Amino acid sequence: METQTTAENKSSLRPGKWILFVLLMLSFHLGLAQKETPGNWLSTAFKKGVDFNQIGEWRNEQQLQTFQKIDALPEHIKSAFVKQAEQANLYVWPSLPASLYLDYKHTGTRTNYEQLQSERRRKLSNLVIGELIERKGRFIPQLVNGLWLVLEESTWVAPAHIVVQKEGADLPNPEEGYIDLNAGRTAVTVAMIYHLLAPELDTYSKVINKRILSELDKRIFQPYMKYNQFWWMGFKGNAVNNWNAWVNTNCMHTALLAMQTPDSLNRFTEKIMRSTDNFLNQYPLDGGCDEGPSYWGEAGGKLIRLLTLLNSATKGKLNWEDKPLIHEMGNYIYKMHIADDYMVNFADATARSTPDFESIYQFGMLFNDPVLKQFAAFQFKQEHQELPSGDVTDFVQSVAIYADLLKIPATAAYPKISLLPQLQVLTMRSEAGSSKGMFVAIKGGNNAESHNHNDIGNFIIYMDGKPAIIDVGVGTYTSKTFSKQRYELWNLQSQWHNCPVINGIPQSDGKKYAAKDFTYSHEADHENLHLDLAAAYPETAEVKQWKRNLDFYPAKEMLTLTESYQLKKFKEASVLNFMTAAPVQQSPGELTFGKTGLALKYDPSKFEVKVIEKLLEDPRLKNSWGEKVYRVELRFKSKSLKDQVVLKFYKK
Repeated sequence: METQTTAENKSSLRPGKWILFVLLMLSFHLGLAQKETPGNWLSTAFKKGVDFNQIGEWRNEQQLQTFQKIDALPEHIKSAFVKQAEQANLYVWPSLPASLYLDYKHTGTRTNYEQLQSERRRKLSNLVIGELIERKGRFIPQLVNGLWLVLEESTWVAPAHIVVQKEGADLPNPEEGYIDLNAGRTAVTVAMIYHLLAPELDTYSKVINKRILSELDKRIFQPYMKYNQFWWMGFKGNAVNNWNAWVNTNCMHTALLAMQTPDSLNRFTEKIMRSTDNFLNQYPLDGGCDEGPSYWGEAGGKLIRLLTLLNSATKGKLNWEDKPLIHEMGNYIYKMHIADDYMVNFADATARSTPDFESIYQFGMLFNDPVLKQFAAFQFKQEHQELPSGDVTDFVQSVAIYADLLKIPATAAYPKISLLPQLQVLTMRSEAGSSKGMFVAIKGGNNAESHNHNDIGNFIIYMDGKPAIIDVGVGTYTSKTFSKQRYELWNLQSQWHNCPVINGIPQSDGKKYAAKDFTYSHEADHENLHLDLAAAYPETAEVKQWKRNLDFYPAKEMLTLTESYQLKKFKEASVLNFMTAAPVQQSPGELTFGKTGLALKYDPSKFEVKVIEKLLEDPRLKNSWGEKVYRVELRFKSKSLKDQVVLKFYKK
């Protein structure tokens, strides 16, 4: 982050504004200085003599508490789960042939195999939950059918992830052990079944529990201890993302439930801690998740489950409530909340999602934070106070807090201003504590962030909690999504974001393509964010400076956008792009965005206007926006190498 203004910026600030800005930045830097930079917190704490000699006692306590919590559920909830189990009891388990696994190699399609694989696990979880509620044994035969099929699968690794093997995308090589997201999720499901139903399984078959322990050892425990080269472990000094927290949490949970000796569990945990430190050590002190809110549940949201489990299993000896960074990781999620199920959806995030209430609640518990606890209850209410049924582990973790959530006021935070200076994201709304009025979110950053889109300088506007100027977001994943062809996908390109096309050139991907001079200041009547977009574009754009200045006037529900640019040469007309899902009505000098209540005023002498309709085919995008989106193009008429234009977004 660059917090220092240039001399040119300083000269444009009135004395009062400049003093206030200096105080704000000084306060901000002092705040960061008080936060401890992460430095192997987890492994350091574990090395202080923590062990798992009492793990058997903890497992017994966990079993007892889980059954007590399930028994205490309202009858209508238990009845609904039993009906799901009854339906699963009639389920015909699908085959997962080699040709289906090879779809990814030959066609780039990853969903055909993954959907059936996930369906197997959902039905298995339905059966397990039904049996945990009834405990009559009537679901055990079908449960074992599904469990045995899972144990018989050649691999638990998804086709899109097996590409790390030396053969690349193909059938899994049995001589190479690998752990991916799917393997971790499958492992903890299997371990949870063993943890809660081992006696019932043993009555039905003397072999099934032995097979469970054997497969967990072969697929998870041995490869985890043997290898250091799995990229998500972070042992090669590389950047890691949600994979690290997600896989490590599931592997740790699996071990806590099923690893057979305390010594093995101690060694396994020590390596988990070292790997997870690689995730925490890279995290920005503002707690921002560069992958967006949709991935927060698998990043910070999984980390808090890991910390909660370890705290519980060690009877409080492992506790990180003195780490403000971890608190900020929890706070991030309500800062990105717009209204209802709308979230700020930069990067590969979806516009509509419901963050995991269990994760939010556990952050609230660790830091005794009522704002987080109430936001957890709010998200629980968004889910109609329903417990997850498709994943038995999520079910068990959610059952544990169900009664508590019902007692907490379901309240969203709706902070007026949220600045994440290291992530370079700013959110602002007209009124604190309310979704009414104008909401604005803006990002800087760089074009090599995890799940990156080329979107430096992108911003969104919502009116009364509904989208007006949007980030289209991410579509259904294919083989292109995480390949060298990633930026061939239209919705990842900058011209399909609210970003300029300069001299006919869009932004490029890579860490060097980044925002500069990202500075925020506050005045009595408005908020200001300034950044320079020039470095986000390649040399062929011939741009020396492209300063984007946004002034937000909350009381007026107005955002002014000032673009000040300086080109090295003129090649072709530059364009300002604005994305919307609302039909655009045009009149001289003004655009109105459907029924959103938002209008845009511009100087018609400066721009030619064109509206491009984009039909949506991807089901994930259609779920967010409907059948189509629109790109508003404001094409510069001037060939001047230096100019400044002002646009005004305001409540109509």
